[in-house]
Amino acid sequence: MTNPVRLGFIGCGGHSGRHADVVLKMPLDYRITGAFDLKNDVVDDFIKSRRAYPCYAENRDLKKFLAISEIEAVLIGTPHRFHLEQAAAAIEAGKHVLCEKPLWEGQGEKECKRILREAVDKNLIFSSCHLRRYEKEYMYIKEHIGEYIERFGRALEVRFQFFYHEPSTGWKMNDSLLLDHMNHEIDLVHFLFGHSSTHFWRISHSFDEYRVASKTESGLAIWFTGYRRLKTHTFRNELELIFERGRVRTEVILNSTTGMVSSQVSEVAFEDDSEITTRFRAHSYDDALVGVMINFADAIRGRDECYLTAQDMLCNTTICNDLVANEYGNL
Repeated sequence: MTNPVRLGFIGCGGHSGRHADVVLKMPLDYRITGAFDLKNDVVDDFIKSRRAYPCYAENRDLKKFLAISEIEAVLIGTPHRFHLEQAAAAIEAGKHVLCEKPLWEGQGEKECKRILREAVDKNLIFSSCHLRRYEKEYMYIKEHIGEYIERFGRALEVRFQFFYHEPSTGWKMNDSLLLDHMNHEIDLVHFLFGHSSTHFWRISHSFDEYRVASKTESGLAIWFTGYRRLKTHTFRNELELIFERGRVRTEVILNSTTGMVSSQVSEVAFEDDSEITTRFRAHSYDDALVGVMINFADAIRGRDECYLTAQDMLCNTTICNDLVANEYGNL
């Protein structure tokens, strides 16, 4: 039996707190050994509320924090603009890294490529958080995508739309929903269909909506829309795949108060109008995060490959930053 990964947190706000609550339930895989945040009271609350003792705490010197030998991996959950600099410092210090998306804000592709190369050279794992690859509904679609193509013909369109509650924190009012979220949408397309040269058109983006259209070289049309305007704490995701002779549609609804997900996948054959619906048993949204964290630990211990490739991570962040800056973009 291998020892649990000794994990430190850089940034102790909401994202990190959620990760910490999950890894506390995974004692065979993780032990929380460090916490860094510029706000001392946030660090103290992070540690005390989870009784993560003994735990190294730091709120001033990141280099000092990363020099702690008892910390072998870090999770970066700070605001976007700090991600790349902190990831670079962590890799330089010899730590494995799981960085929240997006990996950078603005111009950072060249530096990110350098960091990823350094991680490989040092035999370190660099990963990020794309939960949909571990959500039951999208794993089901991935498992059956070959059957859909056989039954319904070539895939013509991918449509993904989400409807979330209004931003609940002040900094979200100044954020770009496209930069914050389209990482997930383009990663889902790559997960289902693989990478392909793609042209993108930004239709709109602000703190509470974004709309993007795109088309691959093979002719697959892609539409992403997202809105944060609901008055209740609900997250609703809808994926629709249009084929030549049929349609597959997924509905995923998260009640963020209970943390439980209800979902279904429906398949419609256009030629005879037959429909098959698969309903999933209600389950915790944290199940997908557990999948991400298990993969990170297993990759560090050499039991599995990292579920994201360098190409995945670079593409996911590059196109989002390009579309924030410009109306058109290409991958």
